[in-house]
Amino acid sequence: MLALVCRDICQHAPSLLKIPLHRLPHRLQGPLLEQLLNRVLAEPLQRGQLDFLTGARLQVLVPDLDYRLTLTLEQGRLRSLATHEADVIIRSELQDLIRLSTGELDPDTLFFRRRLLITGDTELGLACKNMLDSLDPDGQPAWFRRLLGLMSAVVRQADMAVQTKAGRGEDNT
Repeated sequence: MLALVCRDICQHAPSLLKIPLHRLPHRLQGPLLEQLLNRVLAEPLQRGQLDFLTGARLQVLVPDLDYRLTLTLEQGRLRSLATHEADVIIRSELQDLIRLSTGELDPDTLFFRRRLLITGDTELGLACKNMLDSLDPDGQPAWFRRLLGLMSAVVRQADMAVQTKAGRGEDNT
């Protein structure tokens, strides 16, 4: 039963999250996301692992949310940009970004399964992928690890429900 509830959450969460993401203007979203990302990525930022973003625009595109986040690095801090223009775009579904953030899946696995797409400046894209590879989930703040752990557990339960249904030969739609 829990697996089925989690499956429903995973199926419907993106459409529910779209509404606030599209209605909240960038001038309000931007500062909130900057604070969050600068806290979560504080260690890599301190070590200079994101310096390659200085003067560059990285866009994270989440198609199931119909959401784009464009970032750059200014004075050692990540900044959210209102533009949709980017030098490199990393594209992945929400569930895969959760798996990536918790370390359940690595960027190479997602990349070779075509579930993490990187387009644009090749050198910058490779630097982004290498940075994702080097991120240690244990280096994230404890509160964020707990939140990601909860989201990851929901995704795993949803996967189990889908696999069980597929094993019984039922339609997954």
